[in-house]
Amino acid sequence: MEYQELSGKIRQYPQIYLYGAGVVAYGAYKAIRELFGIQIAGFLITEKRRQPEQIGGVPVDIFGEKEIDPKNSFILIATPEEYHDAIEQSLIRMRFFQYVKLDSHTEYILMGAYLKKMCGLRRIEEYLAETGQESCIDDIGVYMAVSHKDRPLSKIYNEETWVKKIQAGAALTDKKVLDLTDNNGDNISGENALYGELTAAYYVWKHGNYKITGLFHYRRVLSVTEKQLHLLKTGKVDVILPLPFVCYPDASGQYGRYLLQSDIEIMKQVIKEREGEEAEKMMSILETPYLYNYNMLIARKEVFDEYCEWMFPILKEIAYRCEQEKKDRQPRYIGRIGEVLTSIFFMKNEKKWETAHAEKIWRV
Repeated sequence: MEYQELSGKIRQYPQIYLYGAGVVAYGAYKAIRELFGIQIAGFLITEKRRQPEQIGGVPVDIFGEKEIDPKNSFILIATPEEYHDAIEQSLIRMRFFQYVKLDSHTEYILMGAYLKKMCGLRRIEEYLAETGQESCIDDIGVYMAVSHKDRPLSKIYNEETWVKKIQAGAALTDKKVLDLTDNNGDNISGENALYGELTAAYYVWKHGNYKITGLFHYRRVLSVTEKQLHLLKTGKVDVILPLPFVCYPDASGQYGRYLLQSDIEIMKQVIKEREGEEAEKMMSILETPYLYNYNMLIARKEVFDEYCEWMFPILKEIAYRCEQEKKDRQPRYIGRIGEVLTSIFFMKNEKKWETAHAEKIWRV
């Protein structure tokens, strides 16, 4: 769904609800209020877990327990896409037919407009790709991290020739699923349980030689064309990232869900020790509501290398200190800290490099 169509649907109804109370829903709430001047009536959820009673003064209620008029209400399903179908069936059973699923594309359109207005962020489509240029395909190698534990995709996807699949965590298994693995030469493949897809990023940093490089996931990729990638070769763009999430009340509202508070404090302490005067600026970035998730990017190799040269020594020290205390943590928690550092790195360098943003595609 495109911007004007979504706007038209939302403006038709006196009561607007968002189904969801996480980062997707909060971003949609901010965008609808800022772009359309509409205050939503509430957030709807399936069941109470750790959700608050209200978000930004807007109530959070369980769907089915909140009295809503189906004829005069519009519901925007704003959760991760894996939950959309189940929510849709619940709405239909309760005879709610005025709804839209905020899929990756619609979210990209809505949040792209919001972030451009609020922060000046630019989508890759806003850059005029040059025509008539010779192909730069031989200069591109964006690596896709694949694990031997990945479930097969239910759909068939045609991979671009510049996407290079790499088995992440190959040192931890005898099962070889790809010829290219992350456990050769200088590597941290054995730390995959902590670092997740970042063991593949480390390998690309140390061994990759493409002029334009980066990292995708087996199930998450950025939607870009070869012409758009040519913008990196010409220097009009330095890095392509997914749009950042808009978090409540700040970036910690997202990463705080997955990280222990003690580990967050270790992360901040290591940054302060290593970055000196720059640390204060970095801490202020964490107080903004914006966070780049997924550790996905495409960049000129020199930008990618500088990013890795800064991030991996910090992650190594954080991992060392955290692992001294044996606590119950979520898998790949160091990879999640990497997401926080990715945000810090590119936000602190926003004036140094030209950053474009592309739609993220969820592969099923």
